[in-house]
Amino acid sequence: MGNERSFICNYKEHWFTVRKLGKQWFNLNSLLTGPELISDTYLALFLAQLQQEGYSIFVVKGDLPDCEADQLLQMIRVQQMHRPKLIGEELAQLKEQRVQKTGLERVLEVNDGTGVLDEDEEDFQRALALSRQEIDMEDEEADLRRAIQLSMQGTSRNRCQDIPQTSGSHPTSEELRKRREAYFEKQQQQQQQQQALPGQLTHLCEKSSTSSEAPDRDLGDSMSEEDMLQAAVTMSLETVRSNLKTEGKK
Repeated sequence: MGNERSFICNYKEHWFTVRKLGKQWFNLNSLLTGPELISDTYLALFLAQLQQEGYSIFVVKGDLPDCEADQLLQMIRVQQMHRPKLIGEELAQLKEQRVQKTGLERVLEVNDGTGVLDEDEEDFQRALALSRQEIDMEDEEADLRRAIQLSMQGTSRNRCQDIPQTSGSHPTSEELRKRREAYFEKQQQQQQQQQALPGQLTHLCEKSSTSSEAPDRDLGDSMSEEDMLQAAVTMSLETVRSNLKTEGKK
């Protein structure tokens, strides 16, 4: 293959060329996205693989037309960092990259809150919002119940403080009747004492006016209400004592 400069490969209706440009071999298959560099050692293996796949290999003889790429590559040698892919493979890879990029952008947009959510995501967000509202309502109801309970406890405590505490059990109807009778008797005694007090005061004033001299009358006239009240109390006590003595003699 040292003298050959070009090969034509055919499989059914597909034709392509393997050609030497400058000092290097290139696969010029139109199904690739660009020329593929083939080393001298790999050229024989490449052609043998094509034959196994069903390709027919034709050797081109004679002089080839001048080619600008051939003239340029006569002066320099090139290196190919990445093998060109098939056009379909390249398109599939680009499509997959676009899908991945789109998915990544959607995830980032959703995390930022700036993207548009699909129906499932919208339903999920609505469910979360409703759940938060229910939790807030439950918290408010719990707070209200606690406030009502505390208010009722405070009212009960105040009532308990207002009601006088007794060491015994609840009074019977007989005890209540006796208490009412004692209360009414006490009221009657107070009324009797109030009715007797004006008469005693009058009697006291008359006694003091008849038995005392002129200076004493002047002193009685100028007696204050407090002194008169004290004298009435003294008179009342004397009356009680005299009654007790009379009863003792009987």
